[in-house]
Amino acid sequence: MKKLVVTLALSLLGATAFAQPLSPEAKTRTLETLQQAIARRAFVPGVDFSKLPDALEKRRAELDKAEDMRAFSNTVNQVLRDFGISHIRLFTPAAAQQRRTGQAIGFGLGMAPAPDGLAVSTLAPGSHAAGVGLAIGDVITEVEGKPAGNNPTSVDQDGRETSLITVKRKADGAQKHVMLLRKPYSTIRKPTLTWPAPGVARFTLPSFTNGYSQPEVDALFAEVAKAKAKALIVDLRNNGGGLVNNSAHLLSLLLPPGTPTGCSVTRQMVAEYKEKTGKESSDPIEVAKWKGPDRKTTLRKLPPYQGKVVVLINRGSASASEIVSSVLREERKSLVIGQPSAGAVLTSIFAPLPTGFEVQLPLSDYITPKGVRLEKNPIKPDVEVANALPAKEEASDPCVLAALKALTK
Repeated sequence: MKKLVVTLALSLLGATAFAQPLSPEAKTRTLETLQQAIARRAFVPGVDFSKLPDALEKRRAELDKAEDMRAFSNTVNQVLRDFGISHIRLFTPAAAQQRRTGQAIGFGLGMAPAPDGLAVSTLAPGSHAAGVGLAIGDVITEVEGKPAGNNPTSVDQDGRETSLITVKRKADGAQKHVMLLRKPYSTIRKPTLTWPAPGVARFTLPSFTNGYSQPEVDALFAEVAKAKAKALIVDLRNNGGGLVNNSAHLLSLLLPPGTPTGCSVTRQMVAEYKEKTGKESSDPIEVAKWKGPDRKTTLRKLPPYQGKVVVLINRGSASASEIVSSVLREERKSLVIGQPSAGAVLTSIFAPLPTGFEVQLPLSDYITPKGVRLEKNPIKPDVEVANALPAKEEASDPCVLAALKALTK
């Protein structure tokens, strides 16, 4: 079996592949190994995964009807979503490959529901969507001549090769018709450093996984230190999470060594709690309070940044981004600006299945140093901004402007 990588959830841009046929035998084998993996490894306090076989059986007709990998995985994921938690998902072989390599075939845009359609929330550099001039904040009002609704899959229904959309431009409100084409593109987005005001640096981090290089992040923070920046904006908007080690690395660049960064409530910790206290509890907050923080920052070659820190988040900020945001607010008194986060914070692994599929398995819950559970509990910003999507021009970005205003107080 391939090495399992401990990770936090990440967001994927666009569609991953064309419809691929799936035999009845492959379906059966996938479901068998999926249930075995979840029964053996998945853990979230208070969640009963033993109900999975019955839940799948209720969807038997839909599973039998699914003729390709995508339809099959969508049906399975509907079942998994009924557990009411994040970080449990079945990936098709193509989606799993995209996650591992950062290479995809699709339109290359992320979307979020908007009052009049679907707002473009992310654009992959080099994708067809970026090439035809779409911009973040543009709203897709129609797909193939029909109202777009609020379901992002309408743009890529059945893995189609093209999609004719009607877009209302954010810049001037004008409408235009665009034909999207499915093409290869990279989902890897690297962190950047800009200077929106004298003495104020903006560190933009798109992901804690593909594109996150600890030496490169160290180099950017060394540049901040060399310039003696008086303030730092940490932009985690649309950052869906990633590797645990990378979030720990970033926190160690912003906080003194030994600073508590939270507690991971595992199956073993819950069992230990029962053994030591004689009580059973499915409340991760209670268990974490008993155990105390088991995560702390570490000493790095570069001293932690000492200036003011402001954090930007939105609904696309999930998992590792939420951990970093909450820890900086609790331990550094950093202001959080933008929109409420995703509320999806569990530690998980990705495990390959024999049929080429991959399953994301939650292994533990997370509690902040001050005893807050973030799963299903989005972070509420200190300063809320109506439009928290990143703007193409930094000088007109509402969240950046709000951060600069807050830093002058």
